[in-house]
Amino acid sequence: MQTSAVRTASLIDTNFCPRRTLVEDTVGKILLQCWHGVKSEIVQVLREVFNQYINDEPVGPEQKYRVRQLSHIGGAFRQAIDHIPDGGLNPLRRIMDDAEHRVSKHQLLLTERAELASQDNEARHTLKRKRETSVSAEPPSPVKVKR
Repeated sequence: MQTSAVRTASLIDTNFCPRRTLVEDTVGKILLQCWHGVKSEIVQVLREVFNQYINDEPVGPEQKYRVRQLSHIGGAFRQAIDHIPDGGLNPLRRIMDDAEHRVSKHQLLLTERAELASQDNEARHTLKRKRETSVSAEPPSPVKVKR
């Protein structure tokens, strides 16, 4: 499973602001719920149609023919689902995938900012320690007194 952090390298580098990440997280959840609703409606209607098609009272060999035709229809649906053109919807799919995998861009952004702040603090402390050790390692300079 790929997360957003892997796919987008760095949220800070791409100028994501906290508000935008919250909006994307919310939109992703809404799209995901809509998709599940639409998908369940389609499945329900298909079941009703297939049940009527199968339960119709055909004569013996005709039943086998109908079952084969139903199988062909199912294969056509599978092929259609496997090949859905993009149409510029990749960002929406990415947002939905993130919501489905419970990846929060907002949380990733906050985590990344905290890590950068921690690295900055470590770098400052290291620089400060280097300065302190270099100052204490130098011999004291002779003091010139004016006469």
